[in-house]
Amino acid sequence: MRIALVCPYSWTSPGGVQSHVRGLARALTDAGLAVRVVAPADGPVEPGLVRAVGRTVPVRDNGSVVPVALAPAAVRRTARAVRDGGFDVVHVHEPVIPAVGLTAVLAAGDAALVGTFHRYAERPGWYRVFGALCRAVLGRLDARVAVSEAARRHVAATCPGEYLVIPNGIDAGAQPRGRRDDDGRAGRLVFVGRPDARKGLGVLLDAFARLPGRPTLDLVGVEAAAVPARALDGARGRVRAHGVVSDARRDALLRRADVLCLPALSGESFGIVAAEAMAAGLPVVATRVGGLPELVRPGTGALVPPGDPAATAAAIQRLLSRPEDRLRAGRAARRRALELDWSRVAARLLDVYAEALARRMARAAGARPG
Repeated sequence: MRIALVCPYSWTSPGGVQSHVRGLARALTDAGLAVRVVAPADGPVEPGLVRAVGRTVPVRDNGSVVPVALAPAAVRRTARAVRDGGFDVVHVHEPVIPAVGLTAVLAAGDAALVGTFHRYAERPGWYRVFGALCRAVLGRLDARVAVSEAARRHVAATCPGEYLVIPNGIDAGAQPRGRRDDDGRAGRLVFVGRPDARKGLGVLLDAFARLPGRPTLDLVGVEAAAVPARALDGARGRVRAHGVVSDARRDALLRRADVLCLPALSGESFGIVAAEAMAAGLPVVATRVGGLPELVRPGTGALVPPGDPAATAAAIQRLLSRPEDRLRAGRAARRRALELDWSRVAARLLDVYAEALARRMARAAGARPG
């Protein structure tokens, strides 16, 4: 089986969709399938795996900035890559995102078409503005997947149909080494994400200032210039901004932390950062936003209202001040993360590919005279 995985966002920029597609490509390749990623890129890509179709421009959407390719050349390259690849399955992530996602759907030809929907927002947004176009494009799909129930509700509100909910996958890895209490003075917090307003970094910094003692906060994906000076008052040396780091460095910071903080204000369809932290045995303090309550289940951490620094600080302090509860939550988080390992998620997607191929073959047979 030859599979094209189409990513509409810059392959060389960090992001949840890119991380998901990269992990899926690795899992399918390990299963013996021929995989090619089609994506825009703004730097070097992995030869033999990625077909880069052009550079991107930053576009503000859903409270963030996303790097998408809009040039006519990207349309031509995407169409050529999908049309001439001899693919059995074309799996498009965010099928209506221009230009790469949308073009891939229209150029797939006889290949079975699978679409995965990652986006979540409080309002329908351009799904409603371009509703007729979106419904026409989605009508070409042989299977539709949403990464969470929140993502499913978002797209189905304007584009009704049958959607399977299959979560983002992660490499859960080996059992993490047992965590110790470090003589009872636990207080190592970690945040992983961009400094976008919707990620809630400002709320977390306000919550951090309320915590007693001398906890530390590692900010991964955040440059020092993005941390307001007022947030460092009384906390200088305890808030460390690491900027964009390698996967190995990020994993090391997760392993030495006590709690992951995910204070998102909106737009979180799944929370892959939380899933990766849970795989490392970390409890998570997150907000009741989008798909996060589906991931951070009771016993794996705490859920708080978005935009509430007092509630966030209280939830963090409860975990820091109760070592046994914290360690118990970390073990539950690890068990939850194992449900998201690629060994399970990729197997479910292979079933979707088989069903999509069967539907496409039945459709083709029905279209032939006689």
